Amino acid sequence: MNMLILLLASYGLCFGLMNDKMAVITDLAKKIPLFRDNGGQTFFERMFLCPYCTGFHTGWVVWCAVRLPDHFAAGTLDVSLVGGVLAFSFASSAFCYGADTIIQWFE
Repeated sequence: MNMLILLLASYGLCFGLMNDKMAVITDLAKKIPLFRDNGGQTFFERMFLCPYCTGFHTGWVVWCAVRLPDHFAAGTLDVSLVGGVLAFSFASSAFCYGADTIIQWFE
């Protein structure tokens, strides 16, 4: 149940970023001239179009916001945390892509 709540939180962030519900953050990020393609789009402009990509990044943000304080309190900061963050980030990207695809199908 806890994992489902984290995945839903990640999708909520993903949805907000992709649909300019957090314009303060997305407008600033889109202005960063990082990895421009031939069409002139920056990395963040392309990322905010893709639920899989945005879901990956919202996954590690949610994981760090929720789980990292527990590890700090327990004093268990080690290399194994990287595996947990990556595993949840990929699970989040798949969940966000699937949820977004299903919601678009219903629309």
